[in-house]
Amino acid sequence: MEKIGGGKTDHFKAGKFIKNNFVIIAFIIIFIFSCFATPVFLTVGNITSVLITNSISAICALGMLMIIITGGIDLSVGSYVCICVCLTAGFIQNGMGPAAIVAVGALGVLFGCITGVLVAYAKVAPFIVTLAMTSILKGLAYMYQVGENRRIDGTFWPEFIQGSVLFIPTPIFIMIVVFLIVLFVLNKTKYGRGLYAIGGNQETARLAGINVKGYLVAVYAIGGFLFGMAGMILAGRLSMGTATVGDGYELDAIASVVIGGAALSGGTGSAVKTLIGAFLMGILMNVMNLLGIASYPQMVFKGIIIVAAVLANRND
Repeated sequence: MEKIGGGKTDHFKAGKFIKNNFVIIAFIIIFIFSCFATPVFLTVGNITSVLITNSISAICALGMLMIIITGGIDLSVGSYVCICVCLTAGFIQNGMGPAAIVAVGALGVLFGCITGVLVAYAKVAPFIVTLAMTSILKGLAYMYQVGENRRIDGTFWPEFIQGSVLFIPTPIFIMIVVFLIVLFVLNKTKYGRGLYAIGGNQETARLAGINVKGYLVAVYAIGGFLFGMAGMILAGRLSMGTATVGDGYELDAIASVVIGGAALSGGTGSAVKTLIGAFLMGILMNVMNLLGIASYPQMVFKGIIIVAAVLANRND
């Protein structure tokens, strides 16, 4: 009987270990597979390309994580990226210089505050508010763009984004800074603890003295800033502004957070695991591109990974 009981305990521990570390295990498996699948994968050029390309998605995922921890969601990430790409290029083209970056960041915060106010004070469901913002921001981007793409070749911003800081490519450096800040906020500050409490139970959090409405407005504003930052980085990488970009960033951000073990109902989530989740998806897409796998099968594989993550992280 002791052996049977011990076996059940071992199975329980193994299951709990897999549940708690699903994203890490999946990342290791996919990374090892990628190394053997194609010799190109492990080259310095390809790894650098994966890190740079997915730094934008990772920044969006970290912003999404903070929102999902509260039990909310933001479906307008791609539209934030789109309009901020256009605004960044347009403001620089109009001679605003470095002030253009400050202005676009401020607009990202403003858009986020509008979403947060509607969620916190008007009590509109985050799904509905952000679905509406998706349409509004995308429409504004096309209205602002009007005609040809806005080229910003040779200006300070593409030179900065396409360069490096402390020998680290700039997009990767920015992503690392954002990650460390989000990690610190969630794990070491009263505000971070408050976000988890709100996601666990808003009424309990309110009774505990947390300014729930203020926290919610702030978290959507932070998300808007990070999504806007992603758009600014993309504008620098493209050296232009165009309203045709941004589609799919919201799905990648949500997928990264879910794969990282966060529950869409709120109250849980890890910055470290979200970052790993973002690059897990990035490596998977990269190796499939290297193997010549078409885009539609890639969508299938991505969906399978997301479903597997949800099943691994569910509470029975």
